[in-house]
Amino acid sequence: MKRIIFKSQTAQRIYDDYFKRVNRCIKILSAEDQLELQMELNSHVYEATHTALPENEIDTLMNVLEKLGDPEVMLQPSVAYKKAQQAGRSFNPKHILQALYLNTFRGIGYFMIALIYLLIIAFGSLIVLKIASPEHTGFFIGNGHFFMGYNTHPTTGLTEVLGNWFIITVIALMVLFYFLNTLLFRLLKRK
Repeated sequence: MKRIIFKSQTAQRIYDDYFKRVNRCIKILSAEDQLELQMELNSHVYEATHTALPENEIDTLMNVLEKLGDPEVMLQPSVAYKKAQQAGRSFNPKHILQALYLNTFRGIGYFMIALIYLLIIAFGSLIVLKIASPEHTGFFIGNGHFFMGYNTHPTTGLTEVLGNWFIITVIALMVLFYFLNTLLFRLLKRK
């Protein structure tokens, strides 16, 4: 990668420090993957700064680096993806473990999203079941236990406490889980 030379020493230091951070983030990748990411970032910096006047060099550089974001945050998905590709090509246990480690958070997050969507669908089916079979569906309490859902054999001692409010409660839970899922999805996209 060809290093960009700035007229201002301060701009040069800022640029060099940023790319030192980039290099620390991508050092576990292969040399070709490192070069690809360095060149990509460098091209963004060059495109934004090559027409800047020398007196605006620092401000222009700071703006583009701010838009790019912190390398530790911004590069994590790219590094995880490239590491997974490298592990798939090489079958090297070290690369596989690194790829698993880097992709664990995203994997758990997407698993949680799928699980919450499954709960939303299950809650929707409970509404239909409450309408079709109200005596078997609801929020049951008794004998020191509670149960929410469909009960094929209502046992003695269990009392359904919500009645038709069960439908409203389930709709509220569906809306709550939907918003939680949306928030989780946004958090994962930001990482």
